[in-house]
Amino acid sequence: MEKSIENIWKEGFLKRDALIAPQVNQLYERKSIHLIEKFESAFTINIRAIIIAGILLCIASTFIGAFWAGSLIMLMLFYVAYTAKQELDALKQLRKNDNSYRFLKAFKAWIDRSTLRYGRMYRWFYPLLMLSFYFGLWYSDLLSNIRMQLVESGESLLWGTHLYTSLGIIGFALFMSLFSKAIHRFDVKLIYGGIIRKLEAAIADMEELRENN
Repeated sequence: MEKSIENIWKEGFLKRDALIAPQVNQLYERKSIHLIEKFESAFTINIRAIIIAGILLCIASTFIGAFWAGSLIMLMLFYVAYTAKQELDALKQLRKNDNSYRFLKAFKAWIDRSTLRYGRMYRWFYPLLMLSFYFGLWYSDLLSNIRMQLVESGESLLWGTHLYTSLGIIGFALFMSLFSKAIHRFDVKLIYGGIIRKLEAAIADMEELRENN
């Protein structure tokens, strides 16, 4: 009777001295490497998208008379891209010739550390980005007529902006700061959720087989 996939896996992955071990282990190591390379590809695309978004926002801000706000936003996005590049370089240092289990465990540990780091960073990034965008837009040439109308109407102002709108934006920025970690975790699941679920499933399967062997 042919061996089941589970028995082949146990014999190959868990018993290095088995006859079939080299072929099976190589197969799972290639699959593990493929999983991380898929993540690296998505991560690289994300970094490039952040850089392009920063440049485009700065250009658009210049055309509407909000050059300084656009420049600040671009610099913040560049900083995020820089830290992401650092994280990507750290990921590439993982040993790809190790066995699949330790390889994927190291990958999962990297994801956890990276998520924690970005969660702390976004505590100031989210509110600063939102306030830069809002005040930059408000003081831009695009809204000059609205600013004049507010002054002429005697509306309550805050630093030359509409009082209640500004208070609402500031309040929401504080909310984003307080819940930055939860928001970032949601972003990670939204963008990389499929890969992370496959990673966690693979680790769980390996641990179960190791326990039952």
